[in-house]
Amino acid sequence: MTRDFIAGCGLLVFAVVYYLAAAAIPESQLSDTVGPGGMPKSYGIALGVLSILLITQAVMARRRAVGTADGPAARQAAQKELHSALRGAGMLGFGIAYLVLLPLIGYVIALALLIIATAWYQEGARRPWLVPTAIVGAGIFWLIFVQVLQIDQPAGFWPSLL
Repeated sequence: MTRDFIAGCGLLVFAVVYYLAAAAIPESQLSDTVGPGGMPKSYGIALGVLSILLITQAVMARRRAVGTADGPAARQAAQKELHSALRGAGMLGFGIAYLVLLPLIGYVIALALLIIATAWYQEGARRPWLVPTAIVGAGIFWLIFVQVLQIDQPAGFWPSLL
């Protein structure tokens, strides 16, 4: 399985859930002929169609690759594909860890840790710019979302200590 196939399947599941959520939007007296869920439903359908196209493309590419692959080259391609899938799983793990830590340690610190972990994971080595970049990046995102857009983010347990 390629990452396109896995991504297509994941997006197809998301499209179905999104469409069902859009279909559950209640009608109101101000609804027009399209209804309140019209655009969200069409987004869900479009995402579903694109997901199916991505899955089909991945399956067709896999069939072409299997038909032309020989022994050592096919094993090397399979190892590369497995390595890519494991790297993707590692990134998913960082996202899950971020979501778990977010309410506990707060938005700014969780985001800084996410930036550090992701950059280290992708680079494969700790660089001197890593920590300052994470601090500046988390600060910029905090300014954008909390101050400019007024979107409340979890503060964590830090305010209770002060």
